Amino acid sequence: MTHSHTQPSGLSTHRGEYKVPGGKLVAVELGENVGDGVHIDGDFFIDGVDDPTAVVALIEQVLSAGSGFAAMEAVAREFPEAQCVGLTAQALDKAMARARGQQVESAQAAADTTSEESVDELSFTWNTVDVAVLADQTPHTPAEHMALDEVLAQQVADGQRGPTLRFWQWGGNAVIIGLHQSVRNEVDEQRARELNFSVVRRITGGGAMFVEPGNTITYSLYVPADFLQGVRGFEAYKRCDEWALLALNKLGIRARYKPINDITSPAGKIGGAAQRLVRGSTGCVLHHVTMAYDIDAVRMIQVLRISREKLADKAVQSAAKRVDPLKSQTNLSRDELCSALQSQALEMLPSAHLSELDEVTLEQARQLAREKFESFAWTHAIA
Repeated sequence: MTHSHTQPSGLSTHRGEYKVPGGKLVAVELGENVGDGVHIDGDFFIDGVDDPTAVVALIEQVLSAGSGFAAMEAVAREFPEAQCVGLTAQALDKAMARARGQQVESAQAAADTTSEESVDELSFTWNTVDVAVLADQTPHTPAEHMALDEVLAQQVADGQRGPTLRFWQWGGNAVIIGLHQSVRNEVDEQRARELNFSVVRRITGGGAMFVEPGNTITYSLYVPADFLQGVRGFEAYKRCDEWALLALNKLGIRARYKPINDITSPAGKIGGAAQRLVRGSTGCVLHHVTMAYDIDAVRMIQVLRISREKLADKAVQSAAKRVDPLKSQTNLSRDELCSALQSQALEMLPSAHLSELDEVTLEQARQLAREKFESFAWTHAIA
């Protein structure tokens, strides 16, 4: 099967996409003129480095004159600590070939054989962290939530704050795009405005999150970098979500971990995670998860642009049908379930205790939201 990608109107036709089977989407865009360079985007992750965009810049530089293999070799040489998750040399080469107009086979649709993993107990490492559970019931704007993540993660990285678990209260509809994603290829911005959805870019990789406050449960975990010592790739995501998987199952919700970064049920995807290393005296791993409590599939497909390539290796050719909201497995309301998860965290995590956001942190986040996350330049850093 040959796959062609239909661009939103007005976009460059020199774009090629390729989805790593069972993994992530990688896209390559070529400029109209020689010398315009190569640009990549997608819902992949680059973990283990404090500036993933520097890794992307190196890949683009090498790819403009070489191959995907050469680009990934350069990454291994210049950023030996970088963990490229869902981003491979083969995917870069195939996306580049498509951008040049060559025919490239897509991965065949098939039953998903990626194994799901249950969690029966917490890893011993959880005994080494004294987690403060933030009981913040104040709704914040999407940009403020992105800023809070950055501020809190930096505080933990600098040793100014201990390990922290924060449950979010969303203050409005939003599409939250990943650090490496292209706005115009992921979101119909005009329709988003019409439906009162703000579009915000986060500081972690991964795919776009469709957020409606009453239908979404989100939490962030901020832990010292050594919490993941000796753990890489998929296992890092699983470890950070162990408590949530245990909590959901205790609440009667069948939830499993599915590589690369998903929380799933037997019927489909519940949510997805993303994470990033933040440098400092102790360092911090920021890990956040968004789960669908319910979903308005009609609005989602109006606002999000789901490329056919993204579904090319899926047996179920519909983004909406692949989601299994939490509501399908519980009679608890969204707020009741969020409170129950918070209670489970306090009960389950060793030395966990309630805490509150201080006003200084909140003001820092508000300022960062205004200066960075609400800005056109940040959101459209990859147009």
